[in-house]
Amino acid sequence: MKKLLLLSAALLLCSLAHSQEAEEKGSYADFQLIPRFEFNPYFTPGQTGDGSSGYTFGNSSIYTLIEGAFSEHVSFVLNNHWFGMTNFGFGDAAGLYRIEDASGKYHPNLFYSNRANWLDLAYFNFNFGNWTFTVGKDCIASGGFEYDAYDVEVDYLTAPDGKILMASNLWYNLPSYQWGAKVAYGIGEHTTLALQMLTSPFGERPFSSGLFSYSLKWDGNYGPFSNMWSVTALQKADRSFDWLIALAQQVELGNFTLGFDWYNLNDVEYGDDDTPCALLPGNTFRPSVAFAPSDKFNVKLVGNLYTEPGSGLSDVNAGLSFHYLPIEMLQLHASCAWDMTTKAVSAMAGVKMNLTFLSL
Repeated sequence: MKKLLLLSAALLLCSLAHSQEAEEKGSYADFQLIPRFEFNPYFTPGQTGDGSSGYTFGNSSIYTLIEGAFSEHVSFVLNNHWFGMTNFGFGDAAGLYRIEDASGKYHPNLFYSNRANWLDLAYFNFNFGNWTFTVGKDCIASGGFEYDAYDVEVDYLTAPDGKILMASNLWYNLPSYQWGAKVAYGIGEHTTLALQMLTSPFGERPFSSGLFSYSLKWDGNYGPFSNMWSVTALQKADRSFDWLIALAQQVELGNFTLGFDWYNLNDVEYGDDDTPCALLPGNTFRPSVAFAPSDKFNVKLVGNLYTEPGSGLSDVNAGLSFHYLPIEMLQLHASCAWDMTTKAVSAMAGVKMNLTFLSL
């Protein structure tokens, strides 16, 4: 793994060093610094909840995004976040870089697959005609349009007991960035089929754990209609598999976009060491309505409905988010949401900047 990272870094540096000479071959690189800061208070009204309250800083972090190409056939993406915030400190930062074992020793978190760390995406795309081969750290092809955006673009809110609103439980709790490869084939201009093999989020170490995930995905774009359908087998420590099926579809009607995602599971089960060990049976339903009258303003209403086997509806939350871009590089955003189980009301306001500090 270390050799793979060193080779990738060397290729990137060599490409940048010769970028001017290779312009006629389609070579380029864009470096973005994306700070995002937001404040997220929540409370449970006394008449319906327990009267508790609190706050977090939600999706606040400093992200970097590097996108580019070595040639018309080889492109790359590198995306990461540098810290996480709790209250008025950087309490989540240490966990992004290192973990402590039972003996008290620290190890680099980058080389664990069952935990989130500072590196989200780091992959190369090799394009040849209708074929695309992807190698590196990529998102599990588990379908759902919420997985299609970079993390820095995702709005989510917190509620008591660490509950997440607006984003789904699976998106938030499953370590979905894993190492491996994918092959995709484009059928015409509207259909893409992909096969993917990545390390499993239920394995401790990439590759050495011997646990993998396998995905088959269909992406379609047919005029106003689009879909992301997939089936993923995630291998567990006992060598059995949890199957994640995701069926997501959207339809564009003028300035409106209607969406509906369905997952055949509703959350992630954690073991004694606070790492994921299985997926919980049930259903996740995600209806959404987005309205974008211009490039400067959009609003989205999204809900999450969860069911459990034998007990029907187990939880519901819904939220509304607003995005305003007075200039292209600046986004002002706000959200509010409500949760049925905790009776919590949660709100968030923030700012995000996309700063391109280098283009080659």
